[in-house]
Amino acid sequence: MELLLAAAREGRLYVDETRCEVSKDDVIKEVRAYVQRIDVYVTKEFRSSIGDLWKEILSCDEFIELLTPSRKAKKCQVFNKYYVMRIIGVLREKDVYEPLSDSKYIALLEQTDKDCSYRCYLGKGLDQRSLLMKLRVIVTHYQL
Repeated sequence: MELLLAAAREGRLYVDETRCEVSKDDVIKEVRAYVQRIDVYVTKEFRSSIGDLWKEILSCDEFIELLTPSRKAKKCQVFNKYYVMRIIGVLREKDVYEPLSDSKYIALLEQTDKDCSYRCYLGKGLDQRSLLMKLRVIVTHYQL
């Protein structure tokens, strides 16, 4: 242990953080736990099917690819929160979630009263039209 500490002090210790890989199952599990924090904002129409709706979203490989952090991510996160925010924003537009302020969603998702960089992504939607259309189709399957 002393040798490791000495190498770190001398700058001879190198840790390769780019090798942080996340499995598909980890992404699914963590995203589901994260979005469950805002289940109180689910509209009455989707209250009984919100779990199934997210399960279908997360069963799509294209969405999992978006939500998986890249190897070059500065922080090794389990999932890409920016894209989760974009998906939640689309779901809010489609009346899956209540049309409340972004700060209320961030307060529950991030469990803090402080502002964060993810907030502005709630209203941005998805960049790829094909994914946006796929998400809209998934939502229509669960409308009563």
